[in-house]
Amino acid sequence: MNAMNEKRDARAWRKRALIAGVSLGALGAPMAAYAQTTPTTGEEPSQVEEVIVTGSRLQRSGLNAPTPTMALTAETIEAKGITNIAELLTEMPQVATGLSNANTSYSFGNIGLNQANLRNLGVRRTLTMVDGRRRAGTPDDSNFLAFDLGNIPASLVQRVEVQTGGTSAVYGADAVAGVVNLILKDDFDGFEANVQYGSDEGGSYDTLTYGLTAGVNYDRGNAVLHVSRTESGGLTRGDRGLGTRWGFVSNPANKGPNDGIPARIPMRDMRYAYFAMGTPTGYLPFGTGGAWTDVIFDSATQTFRPLKAGDRGVIDGSYSTDEGGNQNADTLVAPLERTNVYAKADYRLADNLKVFSEVVFADITARDRISAVFDSWSTSVSIDNPYMPKAVRDGLIAAGENSMYYARSHDEFGMRGTDMNRKYYSIATGLEGDFGNTWKWSAVFEYGKSQTSNRNLNDRIDERWFEASDAIRDPLSGNAVCRSVEARARGCVPVNIFGQGTISAEAVDYIRADHTSTTDTSQTLLQGLISGDLFQLPAGAVKISAGAEYRKDAIDFRPSYVWEKALGFFASQFSPVNESNEVREAFAEVLVPLVKDKPFIHSLEVEGAYRISDYERAGSVDSWKLAGSWAPIPDIRFRVTKATAVRAPSLGEMFNPGSRGAAGLSDPCDPNLLDSGTEHRKKNCLALGFDPVTWDPNTRRMTTLVFSTGNPDLGVEEADTMTIGAVVRPRFLPGFAFSADYYTIKLDGGIARIGAQQTVDNCVDLPTLDNQFCGMLTRRADGNLYEVRDSYINVSSFEVEGVDFEASYHADVSDLLRRDGDLGRISVQGMASYLKHNIFVDRDMATGEETAFDSAGEAANPKWRGMLNATYYRGPIQVNWSSRYVHDTVTNNALLNPAEDIGAYYNIPSVWYHDLSVAVDTPMNVRFTAGIRNLFNEGPRDHPSTARGNLGMDDLIGRFFFLGAKWRFGGE
Repeated sequence: MNAMNEKRDARAWRKRALIAGVSLGALGAPMAAYAQTTPTTGEEPSQVEEVIVTGSRLQRSGLNAPTPTMALTAETIEAKGITNIAELLTEMPQVATGLSNANTSYSFGNIGLNQANLRNLGVRRTLTMVDGRRRAGTPDDSNFLAFDLGNIPASLVQRVEVQTGGTSAVYGADAVAGVVNLILKDDFDGFEANVQYGSDEGGSYDTLTYGLTAGVNYDRGNAVLHVSRTESGGLTRGDRGLGTRWGFVSNPANKGPNDGIPARIPMRDMRYAYFAMGTPTGYLPFGTGGAWTDVIFDSATQTFRPLKAGDRGVIDGSYSTDEGGNQNADTLVAPLERTNVYAKADYRLADNLKVFSEVVFADITARDRISAVFDSWSTSVSIDNPYMPKAVRDGLIAAGENSMYYARSHDEFGMRGTDMNRKYYSIATGLEGDFGNTWKWSAVFEYGKSQTSNRNLNDRIDERWFEASDAIRDPLSGNAVCRSVEARARGCVPVNIFGQGTISAEAVDYIRADHTSTTDTSQTLLQGLISGDLFQLPAGAVKISAGAEYRKDAIDFRPSYVWEKALGFFASQFSPVNESNEVREAFAEVLVPLVKDKPFIHSLEVEGAYRISDYERAGSVDSWKLAGSWAPIPDIRFRVTKATAVRAPSLGEMFNPGSRGAAGLSDPCDPNLLDSGTEHRKKNCLALGFDPVTWDPNTRRMTTLVFSTGNPDLGVEEADTMTIGAVVRPRFLPGFAFSADYYTIKLDGGIARIGAQQTVDNCVDLPTLDNQFCGMLTRRADGNLYEVRDSYINVSSFEVEGVDFEASYHADVSDLLRRDGDLGRISVQGMASYLKHNIFVDRDMATGEETAFDSAGEAANPKWRGMLNATYYRGPIQVNWSSRYVHDTVTNNALLNPAEDIGAYYNIPSVWYHDLSVAVDTPMNVRFTAGIRNLFNEGPRDHPSTARGNLGMDDLIGRFFFLGAKWRFGGE
């Protein structure tokens, strides 16, 4: 906590220095540039222009495109005080919880990642692009590659577009749920310096961002450069009162089924009876008269005493309402530091030919801290251990025990931690040209690379821990020493777990390890595009776009020596990976205007797209799109899109580095389980040589090794998507537009793991032993299971269905009030989404039986979400109010009788957030913006399922104040 406070003090000092000296910094900084999108000082937008969206390579406005596309502009980003594009996306109703520094603590490999998740189909089925180009991905903890939104600073974004269907044929694999496209500012002339500081109400969380942007127009082109820095503070669980447990526990008043009494009740402020305690606890014979009970070691008396767990004692074997541990110091929101550099230059070689280059760099550091390494009945202490107090030894002997197991947090090691550093580099160069009246072409080469360093702090070398825990008294010296002679020769120092702070620094140094794993990923891209008017029809020009693309993705994962050799806490093992995958693609898109300006047919257009992709490892696949739009009158347009989408397996899914662990599995050939499978089980077990009566498998007594890994033989996921909608722009209400679009996505062959037990069962439950699952398990010579490989396979299905709504209105206030004079303008944009179904279909590979789970209306998938953004402009003043709404949900749709399970807490309340900001342009070309996010300090929703803010819809920061300044000078 001291280090965190020091960082906050440093940020506060830098804030004051920046505000005072930003002009001097601007003069000395490198040049950067982007196009100004907000009105110049003292101006209001005279009218709203249609935004040309890039959800298709055939350019047109979002309202005229057959595939729904929604966009948020730089003005909205600035008004909200947002410094991370992932935060803005999460507010959009089509975007579910992805990865961000607010929800990646405890994940180690994901901490600080910012990746988008459309329709809650997962980051893996959402394609994120920058300026219409796919960029190199950053790996998550399973080495899946997706673009990290943190690589692009919010201040550089002109607008964010979200297209939610029918995009795979246009942009390629991964666009199953849709595409997020960041359009960057460019063609900037002059200098701009900006700084923004923000803090929550209590001062426990703050952010600071500052940057310089400069550019120059020259005779034949433009050069731009942007440099910025963002520092976001962190929050611990204790900062938000979330260090103790708030969850469901058994209800002692419950009398049984159908009694009208909930089986579970919520309880707040529960401590952990056997976790996060720096002194031993356990279930041992130290109760009254030597009774076995829940106990804690008392350093004052040097023996165990009953744990003060509250009136109910230890609840459900885990929780205490009195004495116990907490997670107050654990990370809730990860602190993050980010440096961004963006440069672009172009030069016109001729009137119809331009060369350009682009460089992107990002350096992102995030930190996560959680409780120290611990034991939970995994280590025993023998009664001949010299550190064991006499009273403890005597009590164990009296109970007939020669050792004891215990639970203890080994705080002497320090908090476990992850320091993640990710560096992203991208360089692109290309040519753009035009010919004829309408034809444009481009060719681009791009190379992008991500370097990830994952440093794990205060890990435990388990072999050394167990050696040090097994101590004896040296008969010669009388000192406590490690029992193993070999361990003593390696410098083993014994540990004393009896009490708090009793493990010596020398023992910690012998056992503790910091270790670093690295992952390098890269993407090489070659792309050529051409578009133009093919020929004219009576209704207009037939437009076409075509292109070809080559991509190579590569990954080089190098685990630390601790992970590779499974030496650390939990004995996690990861294998190195050095693999690549190539794809060659060709694609085309055509727009055909059929009829125009006829009775009941103001406009009728059809559109088609086709893409064929040849993957090095997944083979050839294709995707297509058919779309059409019909406007019977200028005021209304109907649109429909039918498309297929594909997702090729990622390098992480094919070549997951692999991790080994142990699980309690059942052998399906156990005589007790022969009737628990399909009709093929008995026959196949006999073929394996197992006697149906006498076979006595070891799985009855011991765990089995499980190796979770990738699968290089995966096939592609395939989806059918459809949208049907309408756009209304009534002439009698200028400036108003409304759209409603029904969508459905049905995906088959979803890549997932089915689990080790299902893998073992499938081996003998399928008609023959000649199947992929038998190849995933290893048996010893005596027939007993030795190891099961839990690998990805194409097994699951998803179905998502709903309706999206969008409305916008722009008008002069004087027109609305029918008054003369300049009363300013208003601009309103609203979005809403209704989720009818979000179905996961689990398919039993042996029986073919399918089980559907519909999560629409559960906590992570509200049936209704919405956002509203309203801005008032008058002279140099701009006032913005925005709001976002999350409908009430339930805990679990599968509960047959919620009243018998958790009663009224089956329902999770709705939440409504409000933001307010004011911007003022001064005569000195400085714009000041001040605002409050979460004006009424709402959220997170008060329910065990949402209180910890693990969903992006639940705000952990609370009321947040920000103040920013932007100074523009120079240029034409």
